Amino acid sequence: MRRCVRFGLTMLLLAVPAPAQEKLGKASLPKSDSSVECSLGAADLDALNGSTAELVLQNGKRVADITLVKFVRGPNKDTVRTVIYRKLKTKKSRSFRADSLSKIIVAQKTYDLVPSGTRKSRLLVDVAEKNKVVTARLKAGRHRLWPILSAKQQAEAVQEHKDFLETVRTAFPGLSLRLYETKFFLFFTDMPAAHIAGYVAQLDNMNVELGKQFGVPQGENIWRGKAVFIVFVNQASFVHFESKFMKLDRAATNRKHGICHQSGNGNVIVACFRGDDPRLFAQVLVHETTHGYLHRFKSSARIPSWLNEGIAEWVSAVVVRSSRVPQKRQQEAVLRLKQTGVIGQSFFEKKIEAWHYGVASKIIDSLIKANPRAFGSWIVSIKEGIDWSEGLRRTFGITPGQLIQAYGRSIGLPMIRLQ
Repeated sequence: MRRCVRFGLTMLLLAVPAPAQEKLGKASLPKSDSSVECSLGAADLDALNGSTAELVLQNGKRVADITLVKFVRGPNKDTVRTVIYRKLKTKKSRSFRADSLSKIIVAQKTYDLVPSGTRKSRLLVDVAEKNKVVTARLKAGRHRLWPILSAKQQAEAVQEHKDFLETVRTAFPGLSLRLYETKFFLFFTDMPAAHIAGYVAQLDNMNVELGKQFGVPQGENIWRGKAVFIVFVNQASFVHFESKFMKLDRAATNRKHGICHQSGNGNVIVACFRGDDPRLFAQVLVHETTHGYLHRFKSSARIPSWLNEGIAEWVSAVVVRSSRVPQKRQQEAVLRLKQTGVIGQSFFEKKIEAWHYGVASKIIDSLIKANPRAFGSWIVSIKEGIDWSEGLRRTFGITPGQLIQAYGRSIGLPMIRLQ
């Protein structure tokens, strides 16, 4: 039986034992989260046995013309741990662990193998039915799923980006701007060619890390066409670009090292300047690109500021190991909080303050370390139209207030408060 239900229903929230919680995310988890929407029950899984199918692996490879033999279940019989299959016209059975698979296609019907934040196995989700539910919920919030573009549409989007970059080139006749193109990125810069490879490699690593966290198969392009990078050596050129093409105030741009521009049609343009500190530049580049990734992931639904910045800081620390910026911000936040004990109500309610970055990244790092599966499910639920605080309760079993209390205990400040 498929569970295509809307999650506006009242659910039991499990309380977090306060003093015992030394680490974030270790609360008892609720029994359900948004990953169960439109997932197949035990009888539906049994009905697929004997079907001709195609398997899509997490690494993007496909195994076609197979017969599904059996789904090896977890303790909950609706979940899948292993898929046993055999090639057509053969008798030898083979298998894949469920977490190595991305999709199963049966009679042109696609099922996603979705990690559940509250279970150790995976769920088989009816993609078409799930999209109907998610589309309706997003529409109510004036958001939408990003459309899947054909190869032709992707190529047209890339050409659109390149035409824009040529326009940018004409505005800087004194600069030697060159375009470097990769599978996912258009990197337009006046930096020396010998300096490019390392930064592009870090962007590729960012793409992989976020994909692993959110269940995006390796090699899948989430961008509209490709992500666009306009990188100048000097700050003056960056400020001029922002003023001329993005219509931003020069005084405000002067205080920025990089900006991620996200359009309603799905375009992402990251503009920045290298400056004199290559490690800081690499951290800024990955941080800003992460905002673009979160914009393009799954839907136009917005990730709240504190969570968005926290994820960007977390992944920049993972990818750019030579930069200590995220760690320094965490330490500076702790020093401030030891003096005041107050984070401020604005942390959850609107765009966070600069010093909040250290708070947000520490919380994100702790949640991912405690339960990466639950964290990924939480972000997916937000992009599927569920309020972030409701998603937090479903996946980690805690409220925003309890999250702050747990953070306070983790840094030795058990009496920390929002206001």
